[in-house]
Amino acid sequence: MALTGREIALGADDPLTGFTANAFCRRVRTALDAAPGRLWLDLEGVKAADVVGLAAVLQAVRRAQAAGVPVSVLPSAGLWRALLTAGLLDELPLDGPGAAPASAAPPAPEPASAPAAVVARTARLLLRPPAWDELEIFERWASDPLLDQMVGSPLLQLGRHIRAHDPEFVARALYDPTALTLLVQPATEGAAPVGFVRLYGVNLVEGFAFLETAVATVRGLRAGWGIEASRLALAYAMDALEIRRVEAKVYRYNVLSVNALRRNGFRLEGRLREARTYAGQRWDILVFAILEQEMLAQRARDAFPYLGLWEPGARP
Repeated sequence: MALTGREIALGADDPLTGFTANAFCRRVRTALDAAPGRLWLDLEGVKAADVVGLAAVLQAVRRAQAAGVPVSVLPSAGLWRALLTAGLLDELPLDGPGAAPASAAPPAPEPASAPAAVVARTARLLLRPPAWDELEIFERWASDPLLDQMVGSPLLQLGRHIRAHDPEFVARALYDPTALTLLVQPATEGAAPVGFVRLYGVNLVEGFAFLETAVATVRGLRAGWGIEASRLALAYAMDALEIRRVEAKVYRYNVLSVNALRRNGFRLEGRLREARTYAGQRWDILVFAILEQEMLAQRARDAFPYLGLWEPGARP
């Protein structure tokens, strides 16, 4: 942190992701506590950003503005493109050479070999982003006909056509500006992931997202991994991404998932009639959604702790 007169400049060189967002927000909070005359967020060294990192930048700007502190964001070329994809360019006070469109695409981020940090956990399971060397598990899941029939995940569909370490798949799984992929892993030491939850189509400005949950076996579904992981993912989305509405689509024949959504407080809002072919028949796709007050009621029963990037109750 550099201090010039009453101006404070915060720099960041690492990828700005869920792994680094908490530390970034702590530095911003410390800077705002000093009541600077201006805050500069120097992000020209950021090589890549995921949706949690973008949420941290947006929330930092909103908190500075709520405190009456002028703030400017100096983006890198990679961050500018991530903000473009996420629809955030009009929401942030961009400055510096990176505030204009780059003439060339930024280089792909270097893969991270260390396991990513756990973002949320219960006594039974934990949620965490996949590490680069774990992406091959998605190739196995992509070739599983059960998951295709029950979930129809766009991420797994991509994985059926390109390798897990293809730059396009790495970008979707690890550095997506509008989606967050989290492995579902039993809390037992040495346990392997049993599936994943994915928040996609995330709109940080309006505070909504879509949810898909994939558990790799019917036994895992009946064990309730997907139900518990989805509840925990919603709590994380509320706190870290400040999401206020989550939508989920499910095939009508997938009775287990329909029941799981109802158990998690989702309400049926509509249906896409005969939008899916399965077993020689045409089936509806059901559209479920859950709103902020319904998510709050659900998490109160689960007693999940605060999972956000700032101190509880600090939303401007």
